[in-house]
Amino acid sequence: MIGLIGNDPEMIRQFEIDFLRQAKISLNKIAAMYNDSRLSEIREEAHFLKTSAKAIGAEQTSYLLQALENSGLEQDKVECKNLILKIKEALKRVHGVIVNDNTTSPSMP
Repeated sequence: MIGLIGNDPEMIRQFEIDFLRQAKISLNKIAAMYNDSRLSEIREEAHFLKTSAKAIGAEQTSYLLQALENSGLEQDKVECKNLILKIKEALKRVHGVIVNDNTTSPSMP
């Protein structure tokens, strides 16, 4: 992330908070799309969130989002569900890391 925005701790913190907020919104959208069997749309939302996950260094989350993109493309509803659950857990871990590295606690999905 330093390569993208520099070594400004406040800016990095804001970027992390923005990611957590966006992740919550995106995860809710993905769940709604899954429930409506709109798997190709899941692919697009996963791609969007994957880019932000990579930017903050959430590599495991990024990997899972890539797998979700692929499952959406393949219309594999069972795999999409499994990945959505794994992504939710991965985001909780990212939240924990961000909260433990900083003094204020942003809300989590």
